[in-house]
Amino acid sequence: MAWKDYLPEFLNFDKTKPKAANVTKYIEIPQQLQRVRADAQKFQIALQAAESPMYPNRFLLCQVYQQIVLDGQVEAGMLQRKSKVLAQKFNVLNAAGEIDVDKTKLLNQKWFYDFMNLGLDSIFWGYSLIQFSDVVNDKFESVTLVPRIYVVPEKGIVRNNTATVTDGVHYNELPYSNWCLGIGQTTNLGILMKLAPYVIWKKNAMFAWSEFAEIFGSPIRLGKTNVRDEQTRKNMENALKNMSVATWAVMDLEDEIDLAQASNTDAYQVFDELVERCNTEISKIILGQTGTTDEKAYSGSSKVHEDVSKIISKQDILNAQFWINDQLFPMMIKLGFDLSGYSFEFDLSESVSLVDKAKIDASFMPYFKFNKEYLEKTYGVELDGEVEDNTATKVDKKLKNLYK
Repeated sequence: MAWKDYLPEFLNFDKTKPKAANVTKYIEIPQQLQRVRADAQKFQIALQAAESPMYPNRFLLCQVYQQIVLDGQVEAGMLQRKSKVLAQKFNVLNAAGEIDVDKTKLLNQKWFYDFMNLGLDSIFWGYSLIQFSDVVNDKFESVTLVPRIYVVPEKGIVRNNTATVTDGVHYNELPYSNWCLGIGQTTNLGILMKLAPYVIWKKNAMFAWSEFAEIFGSPIRLGKTNVRDEQTRKNMENALKNMSVATWAVMDLEDEIDLAQASNTDAYQVFDELVERCNTEISKIILGQTGTTDEKAYSGSSKVHEDVSKIISKQDILNAQFWINDQLFPMMIKLGFDLSGYSFEFDLSESVSLVDKAKIDASFMPYFKFNKEYLEKTYGVELDGEVEDNTATKVDKKLKNLYK
């Protein structure tokens, strides 16, 4: 027998992370990532810096991404795509393919949810390096993201500061590799790279639209005077300024202002349709379709859109299983977790509603006898007497009443 077989069942597993294994402690001075207004030129410069084959640097790209994720359409698409995986049930299987309840409970913890959440972020942000904390009572106390501005996936290092690419620690080597995992391809910049142009165009369109509304949405106020006294003229300016937010001007009696405006009354649609087109493109990039996010989805096409959404979700689920089985479990085994020979699997079985189940069971009633305990447990009803030859007919009526 192994030494663990002699330990009491209530003994939990603990392991303290060595201080030398904390990859983030080698960052000299943690730097705040300043928010800057993203535009097309800044995005192109940031993209070139990130894709440099010799000295890749994602600092500027992370600045752009930090603004892109503030967009409502992007946020909604990210949440929808991630929730399809985070809300999925899962099991831990033994070597025989049977569900191990205790090992499944081992992962049914907040730290594992946080790990999955950070791992799924790699779909959007690109490569994500995740740092694990101490093990206390069979679970990690926390998992955190190593700031992306310091991670150089192409070189496999966490750099000391944002100005260098070569100076740092190699997180794929011991002791770091026992306490941190990299999720995603090292050269992947995430789908935020594809979303950035559309979000930038959308922001510009909405900014121009707000200026259009400010100028043409309210009538311009003109104050005309031939008074040259500065104090009197200043009083008129203050009066016009404090009336409302509409445009105003103080002019001489003979001065004129001409506002060049399109003759059609629906000029706002130029901005509205550009914003709408950017939103649909954003949904297509994130979800592969628009039917699950846009109000204009037709019932005839909603099924197709939902099928596309399910296909993408299954791809994300499959990738997540690879992270866990190929990376997380081996790391946990090295730390001392008893997971050798076990595998992780999402439960993709589709549940049947009680009404549909009643219809299925009722269709078999004329031909087969049903176990009384099964019927009472499944439908929460009490059946009188034992199961007799005519019980099927009686239960058939009761089941039919459930879905009338």
